[in-house]
Amino acid sequence: MQTNAPQPDEAVYVTKAQASFTELLAEREAIILDLDNLHYYTLNAPAIFLWKQLGERVAQTATTLARRLASAFNLNDDTQAERDVRGFLDSLRSFGLIETTSAPAGATASVFEKLTFAAYETPQLRLSNSLSQVVLSGSSTIATAAIATG
Repeated sequence: MQTNAPQPDEAVYVTKAQASFTELLAEREAIILDLDNLHYYTLNAPAIFLWKQLGERVAQTATTLARRLASAFNLNDDTQAERDVRGFLDSLRSFGLIETTSAPAGATASVFEKLTFAAYETPQLRLSNSLSQVVLSGSSTIATAAIATG
C-alpha cells in the first residue's frame, strides 16, 4: 500500500514566528531571540546563511539547504554539507526554533546563492539565557550597550 506521507527529505522547514533575528556583523555574526522564553542564540556565518534560507522559505528541505550551503561556501564534500545541515536543523528543532510541514518547497532562486562567504565552518547555534552571556568577536560594544540599555 502506497502512502502520501512526506518522506524525511521532503519535509519543509519553516522558522518559528516568535523568533527574532538580528545580524550584528553582516554575514558573520547574528543573534536569534526566542520571544517565547527570552533565550538568545548566537549564529556563525554558515548558520546565518541557513537561517536566512529558512526565513525566505526558499530552500526548505534538508537536501536543498545542503546543496545551497555547499555552493555558497565552496564545499566539495556534499556528505559533510548534508550532515552539517541535518545537525543544525536538529539543533533548531530541539530548541523549538523551526517547525516541519509537508508543504511543497519553493522553486525560487535565493539571493544568497550569489554572495561569497568566508571560510566554511560547521554551522553553530549557541544558547545564551541572557544577553549578558552573548560573547561575539568584534561586537562586544554592541552587546555591552544592549545590556546597559536593558
